[in-house]
Amino acid sequence: IANVNTYGFKSSRASFQTQFTHTLQFGTAPVGNSGGTNPMQVGTGVQVGAVAMDFTGGAPETTGRKNDLAIQGQGLFILKKADGGQVYSRDGSFQFNSENYLLSADGNFLQGYPVDANFNIVEGTMENMRIPLGEITTAQTSSYAHFSGDLKADGDGAFLADGITVNPEIGGSPRSRVTSQTLTDGGGNLTDTTLLVNVDNGGSALVLDGNVITLADAIKGAKTLPQTTFDVTATSTLGEYMTWLQGALGINTSSELTDRDGDAVVDADAPGVRISATNDSIEIFGNIGDMNTIDMQGSKALVVTQGTGAGLPVSGPQPFSFITPNGHAQGSVESVRTSFLGYDSLGTPINIDVTLAMESKSDNGIQWRYFAESGDDTDVGDYTTAEGRVLGTGTVTFDPNGNFLQMTNPTITIDRQGTGAGSPQTITLNFENMDGFTMSDSVISLLKQDGFQAGTLQDYSISSNGLITGSFTNGLTRNLGQVVLATFRNYEGLVADSDNVFKSGPNSGQPIIKRPQELGTGAINSTALELSNVDLSREFINLIVSSTGFSASSRVIQTSDQLLNELMALTR
Repeated sequence: IANVNTYGFKSSRASFQTQFTHTLQFGTAPVGNSGGTNPMQVGTGVQVGAVAMDFTGGAPETTGRKNDLAIQGQGLFILKKADGGQVYSRDGSFQFNSENYLLSADGNFLQGYPVDANFNIVEGTMENMRIPLGEITTAQTSSYAHFSGDLKADGDGAFLADGITVNPEIGGSPRSRVTSQTLTDGGGNLTDTTLLVNVDNGGSALVLDGNVITLADAIKGAKTLPQTTFDVTATSTLGEYMTWLQGALGINTSSELTDRDGDAVVDADAPGVRISATNDSIEIFGNIGDMNTIDMQGSKALVVTQGTGAGLPVSGPQPFSFITPNGHAQGSVESVRTSFLGYDSLGTPINIDVTLAMESKSDNGIQWRYFAESGDDTDVGDYTTAEGRVLGTGTVTFDPNGNFLQMTNPTITIDRQGTGAGSPQTITLNFENMDGFTMSDSVISLLKQDGFQAGTLQDYSISSNGLITGSFTNGLTRNLGQVVLATFRNYEGLVADSDNVFKSGPNSGQPIIKRPQELGTGAINSTALELSNVDLSREFINLIVSSTGFSASSRVIQTSDQLLNELMALTR
């Protein structure tokens, strides 16, 4: 009765035995016509035979505190004492200390499975359960991006089938083209090995050793590209400069046009930055689609600053002047673009552009080509590689009913060297949720992606299987640990100790460590505590019965005394 309000307390029941037995007659066996007689015995005295503990579960009481835990079923919480020993308890009223460890009321540590560096549960080794609120920060690398939308089926493609062009108004080329003013190598023809400081416009040097060329206001499909710089040295070549410019403009040269049957199409104006056929200018061919149209805005796109050089060239701060020839201002190929934010392993956002352009049509359906690029790729500005903003390209095919059919090269690669993040980073694109019907406009949008920026642990929850899940400020959820339970073959063999705990006893068997809800182990109910299983009404009844029995025993002694007195009186 004293522990009726003790959380997790288990009641006990005393079993009584006869202390002495007085045998008046042993009885007889059946013989002949006699049926035999039973023994005649009288019990005298009583003693306690055993005290059995009742391990049935108590009713749960809702408290609203997430670190209050009740076990519904078999099992006990495992606690680690200050001396390293283990004890067990059904009392789940845990509290935090100054280091965010979960403790019992007496300072014993709650035990469970920890997590590794990737927040995966590590089974087999138990540790003190800790929930480091406000202390840990995590991010998630983007590994996939799914898109939805509709791609306009009645738009113009680059080719119908078998190389049939549908863009005669742009000179047979499905892509934009810009060209520089007339340039020479000191009066001679341009080559890839021409030194950049020797390039002139017919007499005046365009750049000097130490100058910096900045791609300032170039436009691609109505979007201004981020600034990128090229450092001019005495050994810089025209080929290196064109490689840098091609990467800075995000021109993908690995996207050779194919017809619907997958056969390569003869493409005289292949995408890229190169010296013209007459060796007297630089030509820039963009990728297919109006969203890939390159506009250098006259002389504003490429600006030269003094840098570490002695000064600016005679031609002034805008030495490279690009123009758009007639018929190449904007291709008529149907295209659409969207942008989304991916994240590297440090949670740094990466802005990625995805453009889809119609490549070909046939009786088998429509084939589109995607182009992915990013100004946050660390190759941008590197004159040794033409990749620059380019992340990847591939085809997306729809059947004649406008349903997604297949995709090639779904994985794009992002260089993050020098940022401290993991590099290279790959992201898989998925267009399976897109359609290819005739709509007013092509529409594409990001459906989902799995990356997250850095966030700090702000909250937690404990599930019925003991899993502690933390939620971060960036929306991520991660495992923080798992509370485990100890089961015994004989719970009544446990040795009860003070402070609401039990110890394993000689007849309890060794503790068997299990996860909650595993192989008959009970479930954990967070925000609740298990009440004592003491039945107060039954205890009062037992108290009355015991009191009545004691009174009856005293009456027996009194009656015996009276009989003896009467017997003594008769002898006198």
